[in-house]
Order: sequence, then structure tokens, then C-alpha cells
Amino acid sequence: MQRIGAALWPSLKCIQIYGANTDVGKTIVTGILGTALRNRNVRTNYIKPVSTGSSDDTDHRYSP
Repeated sequence: MQRIGAALWPSLKCIQIYGANTDVGKTIVTGILGTALRNRNVRTNYIKPVSTGSSDDTDHRYSP
């Protein structure tokens, strides 16, 4: 399987987190994974292209 972004940035590694429902832990898993990678000095970025629900349930409260 070809890495996403390989055509433009061959060294880019992309991890996508999917879940079929709300409150299944996607944000928590992504935060743990991102923190673990940063602790190993891996440069990371987080992109959430779509967010639904109320503004009280935003992801900023999970940021390290």
C-alpha cells in the first residue's frame, strides 16, 4: 500500500484514525499517539478536517 503524501513528500508518514461512532475514543487515541511520538522527538501535526456536535464537546480540552 502506498503512503498518503508519497507523491509530493516521499518522507511524509500519515496515520489516520477512524471510528464508526461518537465517543469511541478517536480523540483520546490520537492524543496519546501524538504525545508518544513527540516524546520520541518525532515531529507531528494534527488535522481534524470535520468536527460535529456542540461547541461544548470540542477537542481543545484534550490537548496536552
